Amino acid sequence: MGLWIPKNREELKTHLSDPLFKNAYFLMFSSLTSAGSGFFFWLIAARFYSTADIGLASAIISAMGLISMLSLLGFDISLVRFLPEREDKQELINSCLTISFIFSLALALIFIAGINIWSPSLSIIRENKILLLLFVAFTAIAPLTALQSQGIFVGFRKAEYSFIQTIVTFARIGIVPFLTAFGALGIYASYGLTPILAFLLGFFLISRVCKYRPFPSVKREVINDLFHFSSGNYIARIFEILPTFVLPIMVINVLGAEKNAYFYIAWQISMLLHAIPRWTSMSLLAEGSYNQEEIVWNARRAMKFILILLAVAIAGIFLFGKYLLWIFGEEYARNSLDVLLILVLGSIPFAFNVVYASVKRVQKEIKPVIWIYASIAVITLVGSYLLARSIGIVGVGIAWVLANVVIASGVGLKVIQR
Repeated sequence: MGLWIPKNREELKTHLSDPLFKNAYFLMFSSLTSAGSGFFFWLIAARFYSTADIGLASAIISAMGLISMLSLLGFDISLVRFLPEREDKQELINSCLTISFIFSLALALIFIAGINIWSPSLSIIRENKILLLLFVAFTAIAPLTALQSQGIFVGFRKAEYSFIQTIVTFARIGIVPFLTAFGALGIYASYGLTPILAFLLGFFLISRVCKYRPFPSVKREVINDLFHFSSGNYIARIFEILPTFVLPIMVINVLGAEKNAYFYIAWQISMLLHAIPRWTSMSLLAEGSYNQEEIVWNARRAMKFILILLAVAIAGIFLFGKYLLWIFGEEYARNSLDVLLILVLGSIPFAFNVVYASVKRVQKEIKPVIWIYASIAVITLVGSYLLARSIGIVGVGIAWVLANVVIASGVGLKVIQR
């Protein structure tokens, strides 16, 4: 069945029941819901807490997020790829969760032990015993929640459970106004509590799709089978997120804080469009893992689906992007629009790259995946540094588009040759 625009209720029902598209929709809804939850959380926090409290809490949350991301160890992709074909599903799930928990706990303790070296401004974490305990607990649990929502549920083709977990995060909005007496600790406690609630809910939801009993364990045979695949995807993930973490730092160092504000808002909006190919390709990985013989056919359907959604989203940005930026202020509408339009165009070649990466993951070929994301990161960062000095933040957008066009061209040649 190819992709088409549904003409009646029956066709729409058939389209939405297709696992490839159904899971893609739920993953995108989860991403949007998470973004909305975060937006309203910080909006309410800004009304009840001081600027200093918000600045400190956001920095602590960023540190927790970075450690949690590093603690996934590529297991999120491995769970999507291997859950459909393995009989020992419980051992696979528990082994991944246990190792990720141990690794995140170790990284959290290392971060705290050397906090005066790499982030002296966050030394309050070590000085405040309650904050210290919360930081260790929340940081150790956060990657496990991510493994459930982005790995286990996607692997079982139950992305609606990921969406249910995301809805739980709205609880932080109701908690944060009542902890103002605790300052930054109140903000952090409100933010970090909901992933734990989502994690506990996740165990119940997993039991609905397979026979499962949560128990800390590490099965050597499971880890040996996953090691090459997980480690390769871990390296690829690091390269994938490098532009997200490095570009704002590069822009502020080269062009200053004001220009970075204009770039950062445009970059964050463009990331909403990037979520379309990213989560659809994750759904494609799950489908390909269940039926490897039809991966090429499903990849074509996924690509058509992505291009239709991107066409609508890009048209909307070109028509209403200026008004969207007005929400942040007149200066953003004036200074961020050009780079925003360039960045959203980059989502088209980016889509080809992530879909190809998912096909390679289904085929358990990890080197091309590393090559794709490493090349995009290097070209983007080097190009941004060179172009930003001459043409400003627009140069950063051009570098991002150029990197994805170059790699997509290489991917296209590979596909044509085969």
